[in-house]
Amino acid sequence: MPLKRRSILGNLSYACFSLLAFFAMLAGGAANAQGEAAIAQGYKTAETNLATGALMSLKTGNNNTVELANTGNVSRLIGVVGTNSLIELGNGTSNVQVVTSGIAQVLVSDANGTINAGDKITASPIAGIGMRALNSVEVVGVAQASLANAATKAETVTNTDGSQTTVHVAQIPVQINVSFFVATNDQSSFVPGFLQDFANSVSGRDVSPVRVLIAALIMLLAFLSIAVLLYSTVRSSIISIGRNPLSEKAVRKSIVQIGVTVIGILLLSLITIYLILTT
Repeated sequence: MPLKRRSILGNLSYACFSLLAFFAMLAGGAANAQGEAAIAQGYKTAETNLATGALMSLKTGNNNTVELANTGNVSRLIGVVGTNSLIELGNGTSNVQVVTSGIAQVLVSDANGTINAGDKITASPIAGIGMRALNSVEVVGVAQASLANAATKAETVTNTDGSQTTVHVAQIPVQINVSFFVATNDQSSFVPGFLQDFANSVSGRDVSPVRVLIAALIMLLAFLSIAVLLYSTVRSSIISIGRNPLSEKAVRKSIVQIGVTVIGILLLSLITIYLILTT
């Protein structure tokens, strides 16, 4: 009798482990696919030796020519220099491909403080180099990784007052989505910071705290439902086998059905949460 109970519990543990591994594999595959989905537009430029990931802005009065972005032309921010994008648009006369959508490696610095995943990236006083956006400003997209985890290079720059400052420059992945970022210091007052940052990273843009809260509640309800299902299954399986040792086959079938139900609940919850955060 005890051996049969341990067998049922072992089957449940194995099913839960397999389910977690399945979703981890799906998440990894989605991340890889997303990283290759950049779209670039060809532009003319007078700039030379452009580095991959440099921020670019449209030149005044010419919508087909770009220049390195800085705080002076940030309002005309268009994207970043890219190579080998999934889709490259142009008429054959362009000499630089600018990523305007998707995930791309972007040159950033800690000129405005360290950058964490979920932070908005805007142009800095250093031409072509991005920084964290703290005020309402045009941004090129949302950081997908922290600057602290990248290989940085120290650069000394001269400020407008003549003083010199050392900043650290590196490339990090950024979800490119040029838009105007409205800074509201209290927008996440009732949402934990890590949840807000995670939601911003998933959606590639600034997400309303209300949407983040709704998504978190849906995930919580999904996990509670799964926990209740698993507990009920384990309890009823042990009772059934205890009363009738020959019912093991029926119990196994019931476990499979519960496993399918759990997968369905998780998939539905994840799809719902993704739609809430991205639409």
